[in-house]
Amino acid sequence: MADTQLINAFISLNDIINNFLISYTGPGKIIPDADRTEVILHARRCLQEFAFETLKSQFNKTTIIPANGEYEQPNDSVAVIYIFRSASSGGVTYTVEMNETKELANIDGTNYYVNYNDKTIAFDTSLSGYGLSYTYLSNALTIDETAAVPKLAEEALYACMIYAILANRENTNPNTLQRLLMEKVQKLEKSKSRLIFTNFE
Repeated sequence: MADTQLINAFISLNDIINNFLISYTGPGKIIPDADRTEVILHARRCLQEFAFETLKSQFNKTTIIPANGEYEQPNDSVAVIYIFRSASSGGVTYTVEMNETKELANIDGTNYYVNYNDKTIAFDTSLSGYGLSYTYLSNALTIDETAAVPKLAEEALYACMIYAILANRENTNPNTLQRLLMEKVQKLEKSKSRLIFTNFE
């Protein structure tokens, strides 16, 4: 079952980029002359500064349930957030919410079983050919702007992006850069420590 609190704990990379452009760039702002392409570049680079063990992202994949009923989870998946399927074979509208069962014998039209050893999800074979929408928590970093990152990391990303952009400006005051670097490091470490103790599952 989808967890509203869990969903609300994430913000898309695209929203982070848009928020950054509005809040930090333009006349009278700390970065007066950055375009979207430059902001995207540094947003992606800043994501890469987070260890993949601490910065977890939310992804969604759509596919078809295979004939044997076994769906192989992506390598970066660390937890299932929620799964929906189509109401009929070949469907591309995912309206039926599915739930995890702890017993393989209990899988049916609305229940699936997660094999945590081989990272597969077992569905009833009667659902072969049905459309599947799989949303999961990833421990991988991404360049996909539709991916979501924890809101706990949002402010740290902004600090990192500000520093990265201004560090590439020849006329940036060295004292300002030093202060921004300290802010970046402090916020990144604070964000990482909070994420380590946050359970998204």
